[in-house]
Amino acid sequence: MPRIAIDAMGGDHAPGVVVRGTYKSATEHPDWAHILVGDEAAVRRELEPCGTPLPNIKVVHAEEVIGMDEHPVEALRAKRKSSLGIAVGLVKLGEADAVISAGNTGALVAGATLALRHLPGVKRAGILTTLPTLKGRIVIMDVGANVDPKPMHLMQYAVMGDKFYRGVIGNQDNPEVKVGLISVGSEEGKGNALIKETHALLTQAEVDFKGNVEGHDIFEGGIQVVVCDGLVGNIVLKMSEGLAEILVKMFVGQAAKNDLKDDPRFKATIRDLMYAIDWREVGGAALLGVNGVVVIAHGRSDERAIASGIRTAAFCFDSKVNDKIIEALKLEDSKTGAAT
Repeated sequence: MPRIAIDAMGGDHAPGVVVRGTYKSATEHPDWAHILVGDEAAVRRELEPCGTPLPNIKVVHAEEVIGMDEHPVEALRAKRKSSLGIAVGLVKLGEADAVISAGNTGALVAGATLALRHLPGVKRAGILTTLPTLKGRIVIMDVGANVDPKPMHLMQYAVMGDKFYRGVIGNQDNPEVKVGLISVGSEEGKGNALIKETHALLTQAEVDFKGNVEGHDIFEGGIQVVVCDGLVGNIVLKMSEGLAEILVKMFVGQAAKNDLKDDPRFKATIRDLMYAIDWREVGGAALLGVNGVVVIAHGRSDERAIASGIRTAAFCFDSKVNDKIIEALKLEDSKTGAAT
């Protein structure tokens, strides 16, 4: 039974949406333990209108909150009793198996890295999320944690992405997982020094490396794991989310101009499309490489997104993604030695 610590005070609409999203998850998954960490009085006020008290929801009091605009490390040091810090601490103490927060991303990354430390063999943690494509969801890593990586970091991101995809997203009937490296051209030799050195490492790694990929290749779905530095990944993620929302609005606008907006077939089509591309269905990104399961939710998350993020955290724990990452990196180290 996974035990999920939820930062009740993190996010643009906390604690309301966080509490309601947690209640939704607890109702749908009675065998999961949900630990809401935050101002107890405020959390219980939000819980009361949700319905009958559920035995798989526990409240842990935290008297401080780290704001979205606070400096991550300074805030963690100054606010030892913050909801985010206590939630991460529950994982460190073994009282929770995973943590999710829609609060200050930098503070969550810093707090998890400092408190939980890296998994054995991991050089640098990174953030993984999923993207919709023509052939289903794929994963991309890193999307913001490491904007100045070394080639070894990117090689390890490929390995971690491979294990995450197989354990959480992959189709067991088709275990094929192809890996691609974002560059300015598909040909070997394209890109800067980081890309060229990473390309050489990936050709020797225990992943199905298909070489460089360009931006337009990502959403065709032929590559299941896309690897890049945190700067490029964050731009790809934010741009794709914004573009998806704009295209849907344009689609609806054109339908209205052509008197199709109330057509049942159009309504069904747009509903299915929005579901396929909606980031709320995933609910958050995974911080991989730390000794625990950590999910970073959008600051603008609603209750559906929070419930989805909790689900992602539970699936990561149940599929033992971290154990598989450790074993895979042991194999890489046995081939390449202790790389810097």
